[in-house]
Amino acid sequence: EGFMLYVEGFQNQFDKRPRKILADGSVTRDERMPNIDNFDVQPPYFALHPFRCIGLSATMEERISFIRFVRHFLSTCLFGEGNAEQRAACLVQLAKANRAAVMQEIKDGNIESKVGLSRGFLSLSRTQAKAEETVQECKAYGEDAILLSWDEATQLEPRLHRLPIKPLFAVHRTQDSSASCEVFVKHLIDKCTTSMGIEYHRSGKVVNLEALGGKHDKPSFRVTAADGSKQEFDVLILAAGVQTPLMAAKLGAGATCPTYPLRGYSLTFFTPEKECIGDKSFNLTHQPFSLDSMYCSSVNPRMARFAGFGELVGYRDKAVNVPSVGPRVLARYARELCPDATVNEDDALQCFRPFSPDDLPLVGEVSSVPGLFLHTGHGTLGWTMALATADCVAQAVSDRLQANSSTTTTFTLPDNSFIDRKILSPDRFV
Repeated sequence: EGFMLYVEGFQNQFDKRPRKILADGSVTRDERMPNIDNFDVQPPYFALHPFRCIGLSATMEERISFIRFVRHFLSTCLFGEGNAEQRAACLVQLAKANRAAVMQEIKDGNIESKVGLSRGFLSLSRTQAKAEETVQECKAYGEDAILLSWDEATQLEPRLHRLPIKPLFAVHRTQDSSASCEVFVKHLIDKCTTSMGIEYHRSGKVVNLEALGGKHDKPSFRVTAADGSKQEFDVLILAAGVQTPLMAAKLGAGATCPTYPLRGYSLTFFTPEKECIGDKSFNLTHQPFSLDSMYCSSVNPRMARFAGFGELVGYRDKAVNVPSVGPRVLARYARELCPDATVNEDDALQCFRPFSPDDLPLVGEVSSVPGLFLHTGHGTLGWTMALATADCVAQAVSDRLQANSSTTTTFTLPDNSFIDRKILSPDRFV
């Protein structure tokens, strides 16, 4: 099971440098040639490890999950190009609505300083043509975007001048914002439990789900936890990340949830001193930015984080030891950006995101299993869309409880725009 597409292609391409045998018998390579440990080319983003996905280490349910994902992914690639612009517009619409909801909650909760809110975002490209394309794409979807000179970019984020990649072209997306999702979510949980009457039951891992039918005013679902406790419900929302398709399969709804784990990495690093100007402290990086399909952000004066990569390497428990160049690349960029920070590639954390075959999240009720709702498939854009799509799930559940789900065809998003329910419905895969 030791086969990984990008590792083979990437290392073969960049390790075939002229070799030189030294007097002591050791072998070196011409460091003037491109290699994996410098910045000559953009590192690979995507990787596929097929034997981890369908090999002996995978369970039958996991293999079926991968096959479902690939079937719909190929269908989208081969026959869904005509809908690509519609899907992109849908993602942008959700992101805008989500931003409005997040900003309103930050304002209402008076937590701007706690979440480390940063306004503006820099998209860095290796070519001017790519930067100009980014500007046009942003403007096509009604977002402000400005092509900056390099001096203007480094004024917004001074640490960029340390990057050895030259030239770089910067686009400033002024309407974007970033903040600490951890602090924000803790704020929401506190709000839910103290003022909205929501109870959290922590009974350990869910070990089984059963669909009971819900006939004669009886509950529709039974949930069994690791401690042996069982609870029954009229409505069940599956929002279990990468485990959602396996759980949906237990309820006879596997076909409606063809998502699959997409592994990425995040590397958090700290500096010994705070980022300060005079008596005022700033986030370590003043502006979040993207470069070579990686993202760098900061939410306090001593910490920053690089994140990126998308790898199909199986489910978490099987994929934890699958090798990757991801941590090595992230650490290399972090050391250049913050040479005063302690950066160790072993500190990189694996993160598994529920990847949808058509890039759109799965939001709404599964018609074949009444009372079952899905909220998954956000991929790498969970923090970008999840508050808006959660609002959609709440509307779908409310409509079912009020018996008017069959008459409502759109969701109302937090910014008061409307989106067709069919676009996000899990039933689109059946």
